[in-house]
Parts: sequence; structure tokens; C-alpha cells
Amino acid sequence: MQRARRGQLTQRGIGENQLKSLKFSALGVVSALVLSACGGVNQYLADRSETTELYHIFDIKTAADVESVVNAAADGLAQNSNRIQQNRPLMMGSTIPAAPGRFQLVDMSSAFQGTGMGALMQMASTQSGGTTLRMAKCDGAVWTSHATRTISGYTNLNLYSCLYAYRSGYQLDVYGVFQKTSGGLASITQGLASGLVGTPEQWVNKTIIDTVRSIESATHSRVVQIEGQPKIAGDALPWVDRFSSQ
Repeated sequence: MQRARRGQLTQRGIGENQLKSLKFSALGVVSALVLSACGGVNQYLADRSETTELYHIFDIKTAADVESVVNAAADGLAQNSNRIQQNRPLMMGSTIPAAPGRFQLVDMSSAFQGTGMGALMQMASTQSGGTTLRMAKCDGAVWTSHATRTISGYTNLNLYSCLYAYRSGYQLDVYGVFQKTSGGLASITQGLASGLVGTPEQWVNKTIIDTVRSIESATHSRVVQIEGQPKIAGDALPWVDRFSSQ
């Protein structure tokens, strides 16, 4: 009888140990799944900040006067911008060159080095992950502009334009710095908005393309892109563009 009981106890002990082992294994699997799910959620909700530089150069073959081209460029730029600053420098005594000029990039903090403004710019660069704050320098341009397109707490675009006159027409140089934040609970509404009206990157492209279209329409010319980064493809514009471009 005692041997039988011991055998039963031994079997019962083995069964309990196996049950405990299964419980710990199941708990481990559940914990792994929870951590994996949390990681996926955290990856989606983590706050992110991204800065992208871009530039595009367009050739404009036309005999139109400077005033017509400048007004058309400003009107096109205003369609998708919050604010525009323009400058039309005097070109007294200057001759129209055979080849157009080209914009140069300037480090904004270096331009104000040794001043309080320079220190603030350097601090802003450090806070943005070491991103160099730069702007376009347009020596010799007949028209320059600085346009901004901002959606508070979401995107910020600084777009610099330089219009150069030369014997065969004009050249439009565009340089931009695009900053975008994403993540957090706001990313849900941002995603919905992007699906409805287009992504922020598509609207950056549209801001540039609408400027080119305005020049083409006003001067009855064909504007050709010479170079640029990143590439503007047909699908790189918001879907609403098909209506505004008609």
C-alpha cells in the first residue's frame, strides 16, 4: 500500500511540476507577445523629427520682360505659402550675361558668427540633431524670395528662390529646407489628413511646381527642369493637383 501511495504521489508530483512548467512557458510567451506589441505601438507613437534639404533648377526660354516673369513667379509661389519676402535688386549698368548665375549655400550660423543671433542659430542646430541651418545666396539674381509654408506642430518649409536673367531667357533656382515632426497620438490625425489631401512632401513639390506653371502660363513658354534633388515624379504631387492644374 505504501509503495502504491508513493507511486501515486510521485506521479502526482511529476504532473504538478509539468503543470507549473507549462504555466511558466505560457507566461513567457504572453510576456514576449506583450513586449512585441508594445514595441510596435511605441515605434508608431515615438516622437520623430526629420529635416530634408532640396533643390531644383529650371530653365525658362522666353523673351518676356523681367517684370512679367517675376510677377508670375511670385503669384505661383503665393498659392501654397503662408508668407513671402521678395527682393528686386537694382541692376543698373549691368549687362545680360551669356550664361545664368547659380545659387550658393550659406551656413546661417557662420554668417552671424560672434553675435547673439549666431549663438541662437547654433543652439537651434544642436537641438535639431546637429542639422546645419543653411540658406540660398543669390548673387547676380534679378529677383529673390523667401517663402514659408508652416503647419504648427507638424511641418515647416523654408523655400528660397533665385531668378537669373541671361541671353536666352531666365533660370530659376529653388532651394528648400523642409522639417517634419511625426509620432505621438497626433500622428493618427496626421495620417488621416495625408490620406485625404496628400502628404507634406507632396505639398512641398506642389509649391514648386505651381510656381513653374504660373511662369509658363504668363510668359507662354515651356519651363524645363535641368537638375534637382529629390526627384519630382508624377506621383510626388497630391491627388488634388489634378484639379488645380486643369
